Amino acid sequence: MSRHAKGPRRYLRTPKGRTPTYVILDGQNEVSTGFGLGQEQEVDKALADYIGKKHTPHWRDGDPDHVLVADVMGYYVEEHAPELAHPELVGYHSLTLLKAWGTKPCSAITGDSCRQYVRDRVSGKLGRVVVPATARRELKTLQAAHNFAVKNSKLRFPPPIHMPPDAPRRECCLDRSEVARLVAGAMGFTPGFYSIATRQPVLDLKHWVRLHKPLYHVARFILIAFYTGTRHDAILRLRWGVNSDGGWFDLHHGKLYRKGEGERETSKRRPPAPIHHDLLRHLPRWRRLTVNGPVEYAGKLILRQKRGFNVARDRACLGREVTPHVLRHTCATMMLRAGLTVWEVAGYLGTSPKLIESTYGHHAPDHMMRAATSNLGRNLGTRTLREMQNAR
Repeated sequence: MSRHAKGPRRYLRTPKGRTPTYVILDGQNEVSTGFGLGQEQEVDKALADYIGKKHTPHWRDGDPDHVLVADVMGYYVEEHAPELAHPELVGYHSLTLLKAWGTKPCSAITGDSCRQYVRDRVSGKLGRVVVPATARRELKTLQAAHNFAVKNSKLRFPPPIHMPPDAPRRECCLDRSEVARLVAGAMGFTPGFYSIATRQPVLDLKHWVRLHKPLYHVARFILIAFYTGTRHDAILRLRWGVNSDGGWFDLHHGKLYRKGEGERETSKRRPPAPIHHDLLRHLPRWRRLTVNGPVEYAGKLILRQKRGFNVARDRACLGREVTPHVLRHTCATMMLRAGLTVWEVAGYLGTSPKLIESTYGHHAPDHMMRAATSNLGRNLGTRTLREMQNAR
């Protein structure tokens, strides 16, 4: 009687006189992974890739009881993810989603299992500890994959996917003095005096001293974000000339192009806009001091502005709620307080007027002052009563 096949699995080969190496055993076939002891995570990924390439989806009649979640996610990754603006995010989300539902049919996705998934993600049972908003984005990817399968007749209907509540909108907004402190922190300045009465640092910039090495690329990032309201990722890809990877500054015509030549437009629009006159005074000098773009370090564009920004924020004595995206909020809020209309702010930032009103409108109630001070007539109630008496 023949043995039952075990399926693809990893195995540690320990030849004499040679380094032990993990291989993938699949029946009579043996494939070397090239990884040894201490590299088990890489081996598991290689095994998953091998199984994924070998596995053939069985859609059958499209019944969620018969279609595996792994087949739906694989179909979505291969057919639709390359068309997205950030296909790598689909891959990251799929790794965790498959840990929870990879070997299960689509009908196993229920409201209870989705809530359990969120609890496991937040507690770290499925990887690193994350916030509920991250689990929500991963479930959004799961939902999009099933909707894509239904649209292409691979699945009859999508399973019900329960989403955790959306994260509350950020309420943090800076004033000009706090932005100035943030730039000063990036330039190496920090409070030099403390109040005897309160034991707190004196935040007046006149009493600050330079004690650290300047982070010029961080200071340039802060000023660009504050004056243009451009998103974090788009600022990091800005260059001095026309390119296909990101936006650029047109110093000759005084325009900022947030999107590269040939880049596809996404839901997060990046329209061109005139450069603010206060920022335009800095750009020619930055152009002479840099090679590729304004936010570069040692002649190379940086990929992520996090560590340097956090250093500048701590030197400026600001809270952890201050993130790079807060500068976009600050730009929109100050424009509204300066008297610009919702349509003007929305066009400059590349978003919808509805979002401006719902997100930033409560920060700037001054634009409604005309309605509060408009002349509605004196003694309106008395005059109306007199007219009613005369009508009798």
